[in-house]
This record gives sequence, structure tokens and C-alpha cells, in this order.
Amino acid sequence: MNSYRKIIDEFKLSKDEKLLIDFRCVHNGKKGYEESDDKNYQNRKKLILELYKDYSADDKPLIKWLLQEELKGFEFDIPVYTTDLCAFMIYKYMVNEDIYDLYEAKFGAGSDHMGFVDIELIFGLNKDETKTFLKNDDTQKELSNEIVETIESYESNPNAKFKTREEYITYFETIKAHNIKEDLEEY
Repeated sequence: MNSYRKIIDEFKLSKDEKLLIDFRCVHNGKKGYEESDDKNYQNRKKLILELYKDYSADDKPLIKWLLQEELKGFEFDIPVYTTDLCAFMIYKYMVNEDIYDLYEAKFGAGSDHMGFVDIELIFGLNKDETKTFLKNDDTQKELSNEIVETIESYESNPNAKFKTREEYITYFETIKAHNIKEDLEEY
């Protein structure tokens, strides 16, 4: 068993964030273009790629932690591909409450994320079900109305073609993830 898989398995059992200290987003202190970076990005990228090989709903606490670290690094010129992998892993095993994390992955970290992370993630399990969940007084949060407006804005485009949840999962796993992994090997 490799060291990354060991950390994944240990975190799944303990939820001890001390295991993740070498994966936190830490700015290298440089400000210049293509000099500003996250000291732990390469290490975190390897953990994300290892996790993507074999993950389940039980890994969501780790995936959400990794997603938050990825979003912290958007100002450091790190690739958005690892954010996309984390968002997809949440999406695949999502419950309605995960819509807030998926919205943040798409819209919470700058224009690169908005352009690269697919909108289908924001539709959740089903666009109508997601809107109903977000409008429910018992589950509504401050961000709920913004997410509903975003979904409705995309729905209002008569030329837009969106993948169903099943189509999107198939597309991501058979095409997009392969391209992401190739791109990550270069960085």
C-alpha cells in the first residue's frame, strides 16, 4: 500500500486533520506571475489522484477538505483540474446538502473555475429536485436563492444542452477525467 492510500484509509477511520498537514494550501510567499505557488500543491495533487482511483461516499469528509484547500489556492496559479476532480467525487455520491460545496467549486474561486468546472454539478441530483430543496424553508441557507437564480438562468438559455446526471457521470469518468489526468501529469 502506498503512503497516499495509507493516509486516505487512516483519515477515513479517524477524521484526524493532523494527517493532512502536508496537504494544506500554503502560499510560497512569492508574488510574481508564475512564481506565486502553493508549497503543497504537488503533494495534494498526488493525494487527490490516488483518491480518485478508489473512493466512496465514506471519503466525502476528505474530499470536501481537499476541495477547500484547492479553493484557497486559486490565487496562486495552481491548475483547476484538481478542484474539478474533487467536485466530481462529491457530485457522484452527493446528497442535496452538497450543492453548496459544488456551487463554491464552480463560482467561489475566480473565472478559471467558472469556465472549467461544468454547470451540471450545480444541477445536483436533478435540477427540479435541487431547486425544491433550495427553496424549502427548513433547508434554505443564505446562498440558496443565489443558486436557484443561477440554475434558472442557465435553464433560460433555449440553445443550451445539458447532460443528465447519468450522462454527466459517464462523460466525466470516460472522457474528462482521462484528459484531466493527462494535463496534471504535465504540471
